[in-house]
Amino acid sequence: MLKKTAMIAILGVGFACACNGETEDGELVDGIFTEEEWAKIGELSPLEDPPPDPTNRYEDDPAAAAFGQKLFFETAYAGPLMIGDDGSNGGLGDAGETGKVSCASCHEGPWLIDLRSTPNNAALGAGWIPRNSASMINVAYYAPWIENNGLLDSLWSESIVDVEFDLGFNSSRLRLAHAIYDNHRDEYNAIFDPDLDPALDPLSAEAARFPADARPGSPEWEAMTVEDQDHVTEMMANVGKALAAYLKLLVSKNAPFDRYVAGESDAINEAAKRGLKLFVGKAGCVECHATPHFSDDDFHNNGLAAEGPNIVTDEKGRYDAIDFLLGNEFNSSGRWSDDPNTGRLDGVVKDDGLIGLWRTKGLRHIAETPPYMHTGQFQTLEEVVDFYNEGGHDAGFQGTKDDVIVPLNLSDAEKSDLVEFLKTLTGEEVSPDLLRNTLAP
Repeated sequence: MLKKTAMIAILGVGFACACNGETEDGELVDGIFTEEEWAKIGELSPLEDPPPDPTNRYEDDPAAAAFGQKLFFETAYAGPLMIGDDGSNGGLGDAGETGKVSCASCHEGPWLIDLRSTPNNAALGAGWIPRNSASMINVAYYAPWIENNGLLDSLWSESIVDVEFDLGFNSSRLRLAHAIYDNHRDEYNAIFDPDLDPALDPLSAEAARFPADARPGSPEWEAMTVEDQDHVTEMMANVGKALAAYLKLLVSKNAPFDRYVAGESDAINEAAKRGLKLFVGKAGCVECHATPHFSDDDFHNNGLAAEGPNIVTDEKGRYDAIDFLLGNEFNSSGRWSDDPNTGRLDGVVKDDGLIGLWRTKGLRHIAETPPYMHTGQFQTLEEVVDFYNEGGHDAGFQGTKDDVIVPLNLSDAEKSDLVEFLKTLTGEEVSPDLLRNTLAP
């Protein structure tokens, strides 16, 4: 009510207009929104700081964040490329080459999206990852479920899962440990306790304790002592926590939409205002794209029949993620969590009702981050709006479509207005200093 009153006072509006929906006293906010609509809009702004994560004690440590920024660009620990550059796919080198992949390989530019892989619907790391590479800007607002299928329950665990993923870095925690020791030992030791073991030095008399390349399940790993295994695994968790501290700084706020809600009447145009009315009303977008980062952080089946090059068409979404999530040694309840009692995993079970469910994507700066869907199969916002206007696909998707995914019967003009509104969600760009490769030359 306060926001509504403030807007009316600032704009000097309050017109009776039954066709747009009257409040009890006949006044409309900015001549277009009912009191109920404006209340919904008020819940979408402003965007506050990202939520705290008690499982990462280093998330607000400036030194950890600065270290994480370096690690974002680090390639030294990357394993051999499975797919090389064929002259057209944007590959990172020749097949078999090592030290070619970094986080920045698939997250570039001011919005940290994949600008390299061709075709751009999926990401090419060491191999083809069958997902579109999402923006890392505002990623810290997803709480607690990270990745499109909720595979992980913290930003720090997300930051390291690709290390041993064959299509990602195709590497190992021992490769990572040696790269950190060789290139970042002093910085790591200044932040984390205990210090890295001197036996990680290949010239150490005890160097055999830490093989050059080993991971759980490999013979080299199984030959290590439990104490040495734990030392390396703790290092890996700490690397994830430093990366998460960095990613938490990558925040974009103050979009034209936010300025409009705050009282700047001309921050968005009339078409965008009509689109906003559709967003919270007829189009029903706000049913899932709630909260100021425009995601309810929940899982839904939107009836998408996955397709496209390098895409796995029969992925089951949330259903496929549960086994890994619960068994992940880096999950929020595990020994490497700084608060294993958050209860994030309470009640999480695998059942058929999860088949085909995917996490709601946040919509801030959505106009800057094509292609769309976890499959990257739509190149424009117009295609996305058409998809939802048709009520999703008729067949070819996994599981059962959510009840709210129905034909919307939007006119061409209404669809255009909705796209115009989505463009107002692009906020201020992150400081270039935070996107700079800070590794020493």
